[in-house]
Amino acid sequence: MRIARVETIPLKQDLDEPFGNGQGWTTSRQYLIVRVVAEDGTEGYGECWGPIAGNDRVVEDVIGPLIIGESATATGRLWEEILFKLRWAYHSFAPYSALSGVDIALWDLKGKLLGEPIHELLGGAFRESVPAYATGHYFRKVSSLDEQIAAVLKEADSHIRDGFDTLKLKIGLKLLGWGVDADVALMRALHESVGSRASLMIDANCAYTAPEVLKVGRAAEELGIIWFEEPLPPDDLSGYSELTAKLDVPVAAGESWALLSGFHEVFTRRCVSVAQPDVSSAGGITEVKRIADLAHALNVSCIPHVWGTPIAMAASLHILSTLPGTALLEFDRSDNRIRESLLPEDMKVGDDSSVKVPTKPGLGIDFQPEQLEPFLATTR
Repeated sequence: MRIARVETIPLKQDLDEPFGNGQGWTTSRQYLIVRVVAEDGTEGYGECWGPIAGNDRVVEDVIGPLIIGESATATGRLWEEILFKLRWAYHSFAPYSALSGVDIALWDLKGKLLGEPIHELLGGAFRESVPAYATGHYFRKVSSLDEQIAAVLKEADSHIRDGFDTLKLKIGLKLLGWGVDADVALMRALHESVGSRASLMIDANCAYTAPEVLKVGRAAEELGIIWFEEPLPPDDLSGYSELTAKLDVPVAAGESWALLSGFHEVFTRRCVSVAQPDVSSAGGITEVKRIADLAHALNVSCIPHVWGTPIAMAASLHILSTLPGTALLEFDRSDNRIRESLLPEDMKVGDDSSVKVPTKPGLGIDFQPEQLEPFLATTR
């Protein structure tokens, strides 16, 4: 079966209220969805990380012409050919998010054509469901730390009521003009509030310099935090190595890194205890599975980062189900009507704080075109 068409679907939702993290304010959710169509009309869907602008032209004008007419099930060969084309075309910059979205779509299409869920094509699942943790607790445009703490505590209670027993807290409050003492105060307040009801991670979104980060890390150790995510800028690999060696709390990162080659250096230098490649930006299903396998071989936990639509969630679930070690699904709970509109009932968190791995062919999620229409964006 050959590939007949490669199409893009730009989606955007403006937020009613912006929310922030250590790097800035989010005012909208936007995604470029990739649709790859086989000769018989079978469709595969993928998702690109990042802004619509740029991703759409790369997918349609560079990758599309390369793969149209090729075998719709040749995911490995096509991945290599796309990567070679992008490197040759862009030299110092390669848009791995576009590669990732197309790769996910190709795996979805391949699974549908072969009548198998992606996890079976990847070698088989170790589990039928994956424990999930709630990402949220973002910054609000408040005037005092007390207001921010109150908002976080209220939100955390809602996540626990909805079945989550593991929560991720955003820190890096210098965005609001406060320092690391405010971050530590926020961490302590949430820890005291949830008590034994939930475990906690912290995520700084690369907010700290080297002198600041140790103070926060020591507080995280004292509080029994599960991991300290993205404490430093992603290009500071030496800083990550030093921090991992100095702290007992596990250091996590990876959403800003891509490809097996990049993660190989991360693992060799012992930069992190938890690797977090994102399937929509690190190279798609093909490459994140390779990264996860290398992590397993080197005794590093691999828990992919997820912050997108149910397409990215399903792709991550399939990979997570095939990993022999610890598995956790990141379940974003921030404002996202696109996600809520497309989320199947059987991919919602259950009473046991887990999400079922899809079992239908391909990604295993179905949605109708009319579900996308309210969010279609104009790009040109």
